[in-house]
Amino acid sequence: MHALPHIPILMGTRNGAAYLHQQLASFAAQDHPHWSLWISDDGSTDATREVIRDFADTSPNPVLLLRGPQQGLTANYLHLLCHPDLPPGPVAFADQDDLWLPTHLTRGLSAVSHDPPDAAQAYVPHRLLQRGNAGPQALPWRARHAPSFRNALVENLLVGSGLILNPAAVSAIRAIGPVDVPFWDWWLYLLFTGSGAQILQDRSPGVIYRAHDGNMLGPRHGLRANLRRLKQLRNGTYHTWFAANLAALEPHMSCLTPEASNLLQAVLAMPAKHRLRHLSPHRHLPRDRLALWVAA
Repeated sequence: MHALPHIPILMGTRNGAAYLHQQLASFAAQDHPHWSLWISDDGSTDATREVIRDFADTSPNPVLLLRGPQQGLTANYLHLLCHPDLPPGPVAFADQDDLWLPTHLTRGLSAVSHDPPDAAQAYVPHRLLQRGNAGPQALPWRARHAPSFRNALVENLLVGSGLILNPAAVSAIRAIGPVDVPFWDWWLYLLFTGSGAQILQDRSPGVIYRAHDGNMLGPRHGLRANLRRLKQLRNGTYHTWFAANLAALEPHMSCLTPEASNLLQAVLAMPAKHRLRHLSPHRHLPRDRLALWVAA
């Protein structure tokens, strides 16, 4: 077996001091020791930068702290991924308030190191959910069907926390550069499914998602999550996200497979009010399909 390569960990931060100590400790506990940490801090006003500097002073691994663009979470992560000094090779993504299980980097790098180097691959670990001081519990397995571009148009199954990309996948995203989209991981899911990249879903958990009031979106299951999604459909938020993704995809149609390109052209040719209803069958869960069809 070949030695696993060095991998940069890309993490966006903003006012995450309350959670960073444990997350940074989980990086240090990885059984794959060859990593560096690239952090883009997006204007924190708490002790986030001090926590990072203290960690950097004691870590044997390189830690680079950058100034974020302060244009939101998506711009911060795409700023990291497209940074001109980022070396070629695989990358891993981390949220400031999660925890990584010790084998996460090893499992992910092993998964994306088999196929030819020009085949784009994205590794997605399963996640555990932790609320407060309760013990971690497994989240429901959302990927009941194979990832597809049709599905990516109406939902995101490529959660950015813990995501690992091989060099070909990194190059494909960097070739396009930063774009104005609602969610950076949804953007990657669209491009990867649309271009024929391989998405490797691991049923073994690699990340503990810590739910708290400061989460941007929160867990994607349970009554509160369902009510939040319904509100986003009713108030037009979801429609705005959908339209922004289509607008970002259209100039990059040449990056898509012929099948995905034809589908995108067909959707763009429809009246805007009919697009979501036409695509609603491609949500994974029946209740989500119904909600999308009704709201559209």
